Amino acid sequence: MFLALVKGMSLGALLSYWAPLPLMMAGLALGMAASAIAGLVAIVAVAVVAGGFSALPYVISVMLPALLVSNRAMLWHQAPDGSDVWYPPGLVLAWLTAAGLVLLLSGSALLAGTPEGVQASVADLLSHMLDLIAAELPAETRKQLVEWWTPFFPAMVTGSWLMMTVVNATGAQGLVTRLGRARRPSPAYRELMLPDWLGFGLAVMVMAAVLVRGDAGYVSTNVVIVLLIPFALLGLATIHRWARGRPNARLVLAATYGVLILAFGWAAAAAAGLGLVRFWTMRFRRPDSGGGMEG
Repeated sequence: MFLALVKGMSLGALLSYWAPLPLMMAGLALGMAASAIAGLVAIVAVAVVAGGFSALPYVISVMLPALLVSNRAMLWHQAPDGSDVWYPPGLVLAWLTAAGLVLLLSGSALLAGTPEGVQASVADLLSHMLDLIAAELPAETRKQLVEWWTPFFPAMVTGSWLMMTVVNATGAQGLVTRLGRARRPSPAYRELMLPDWLGFGLAVMVMAAVLVRGDAGYVSTNVVIVLLIPFALLGLATIHRWARGRPNARLVLAATYGVLILAFGWAAAAAAGLGLVRFWTMRFRRPDSGGGMEG
């Protein structure tokens, strides 16, 4: 699937979006070792077909999230009553968010060493990218796109990576469950809970984004956007929880996702706001263990 994008095949971008799915299915059905072996085989295939350098994007965008999900999701312990308690999905999401932030900060650190600085380097990168893939657009249009995308481009890339990972992870768990190969029960995602550090980290980074100028403020703003993604997912989980058991549940959920598609920016912000309210109201009412929240 990843090679479809590298080789420029039709629908390559769509196929590459699902590239982590086989590795995650292997990990959730057979364990992290199976996911690692499948990933290594895929790395060799990518390197042979598309060149050695192409293996690095594959490792970052496909193998890293697959191994992280396979490792965290398979953790469990036995409760005093003898029941199995699986690693909560909220903590898996937190680990993925942290990994995305590490990638964002690492890229920013590399660009910080350039004479132009981080934001100007991102603008130059976008300009060169549009010159290559959208040369038919008028120069003024390309310039306007660069101005629109530059302020939030690191968050756009990291957020896309994070959402791709979440979609593939939930899809992989659903598929291995349907095939009868799942090693853990599917979580009840509507009961999603997030760890405290996400909330406190968001508060700190909001202050940094407001108070700090220059590249540090630019990076802080993008970190804030990435940190809001888990809260947007928590907001959607809250809507699912509220709709559960209601006679019009499907209509409510269809309307929710319809609005999310048609007015993504405002709807995502509203979902994140709902998630923040849910997070702070539930902070002192969580079960001691966190639970696996299996459905």
